[in-house]
Amino acid sequence: MRKPIRLLILLFLVAGLSSCYVTEQGFHYLSLRSRAVPVDKALADPHTSPAVRTFLERVRRIKAFAVSQFGLKQTKNYTSIVTLDSDRLATVVSACAPLAFDTYEWSYPLVGKLPYRGYFDPKEAAAEAARLRKKGLDVITRSVDAFSTLGWLSDPLFSFMASYSEADVADTIIHEMTHATIWSHGHDRFNEELATFIGGEGSLIYLASVHGPGSSEEKKAREERADEDAFAAWLRGTAAELQTVYTSSLPPAEKLARKVRIIAQRAIAYKSYATIFHDEGYRNFPMEKINNAYLDLYRLYEGEPELYRDYYEKICGSSLSIFVRKVGRIVKAGGDPKEAMRRELAAAAQAAAGSPAQAATARGN
Repeated sequence: MRKPIRLLILLFLVAGLSSCYVTEQGFHYLSLRSRAVPVDKALADPHTSPAVRTFLERVRRIKAFAVSQFGLKQTKNYTSIVTLDSDRLATVVSACAPLAFDTYEWSYPLVGKLPYRGYFDPKEAAAEAARLRKKGLDVITRSVDAFSTLGWLSDPLFSFMASYSEADVADTIIHEMTHATIWSHGHDRFNEELATFIGGEGSLIYLASVHGPGSSEEKKAREERADEDAFAAWLRGTAAELQTVYTSSLPPAEKLARKVRIIAQRAIAYKSYATIFHDEGYRNFPMEKINNAYLDLYRLYEGEPELYRDYYEKICGSSLSIFVRKVGRIVKAGGDPKEAMRRELAAAAQAAAGSPAQAATARGN
């Protein structure tokens, strides 16, 4: 009896702190959770399909591995599954200023401002997107397959995830486990960049542990990761060109004209660049249709991959468990976590320039 009461109290608390949006989406989410079946029960059910059974057993292994090897938080998340007649959990709306990378943010109780708003009904997402476009913003909508309630509720699995590759399942689960382990209030870009890095790196480590280093499974995952990195690099280059225009003293009409021209030119150049991709989806991507909201989304999730890579390799000795522990301490200390990482990297570089002993001491702190 305690669990439903606790959920109900949370729902009324949220309703009192925010608009009807949170209440409506909260009811949607709670209704989904009411259909959740414990993983143990689903595995014991002879009617559970082989694909779902394999998926559930895989998630168990990934969770246990992420807790024991990376130090991610052990929670009750992903211990139940909801069967859905859908290929997505929700539809998320993101928006950005048309002539600047100024992210549109929504305010939420308890967690503060976030650069996205999700809807369980795609029609509601479309209505919100239309409202924002009328305000002159660049807008995108996208499907999402998982999210974290940051420990407020235990997050279930969803049946459509059974069709995902082992690498994608590992990436998704470790990404969301990172949110449940490390969350810096007011630093949404850091939160997503961090979870993206740990999810990506952690999934490769997991695959190597299960199938062996250099296995076909790990090789394919690394090819997919290379595609993702190359695609993100192209988008960062496009954003950099546009940023030069946006920060110039040109009048808005001229900025808009140049924006259109740059996107068109980059779309043409992309056709040659795209030959490097292994995946056909990247090779055939309609680059001419991107806008600031799309580019800003990649800035949110990919951001500064070199910062996390450098900290992981130079400060943490390429140990993901040390990385999780050190970044967790940084977040607990408060302030801007990315700036703290940069300071530590700078101190290590300065120590390395002094003597090997100093460098070793800097890395060990």
